[in-house]
Amino acid sequence: MGTQPVDRHTVDPFVTKLIALSRNAHTNVDLDDPADYWYRLGQRNAYAYAVGLALTRGADQAAFEVSDQITRQLSDGQTDLAALEQAAVGSAARSAQAVLEWVGPEAFDARFGDVPGIDRDFGMRWGDRGDRRISLRRTPDATSGLLYAYDPLWDEYAVMGRDVPTAAVEAAFAQALDIDVHMDVAGFTRSSAHTRFWPRRCRTDLPRPGG
Repeated sequence: MGTQPVDRHTVDPFVTKLIALSRNAHTNVDLDDPADYWYRLGQRNAYAYAVGLALTRGADQAAFEVSDQITRQLSDGQTDLAALEQAAVGSAARSAQAVLEWVGPEAFDARFGDVPGIDRDFGMRWGDRGDRRISLRRTPDATSGLLYAYDPLWDEYAVMGRDVPTAAVEAAFAQALDIDVHMDVAGFTRSSAHTRFWPRRCRTDLPRPGG
């Protein structure tokens, strides 16, 4: 994934609020008051960990990595909210690399062959080789569908989400074109998960690290 700033219009406002709370707790630490010092740092760390849980859908180790990324940025003097968002979302995207399960066509058809709809392709340029396809399968009247990737070299499929809003995929696609036109599939998955177009009930359906 590239290093250009994340589009703040697509970051979940809940995540942005948590990052701001973590930053505010850090900047309000009173170094001359030991009780306040530890209280504020506890607040900072709790909010940063909550960001990690929100971005990684409750995966402890990945959440700790996101939290550590935020607190290290703050300790280094970074207080810009957009930069902190970039660090948090980037850390969560990297943690997604081990989440996606790639399976052959028979296994994919056995699990998802009965999912109705028409595939809408979002390019065949993804990944280091620039040849993976990302598609959203949904019926014409549906606002969400099955988001999956196909690797033509290995003839394998990976499901990125079972009920992903079309608007979230479109936003992730537009963001990927600005950030990295060959973004890896895991990064695209997280990008689509972090947009503001998700109903809260849908977000637990994304793949989780270790899940």
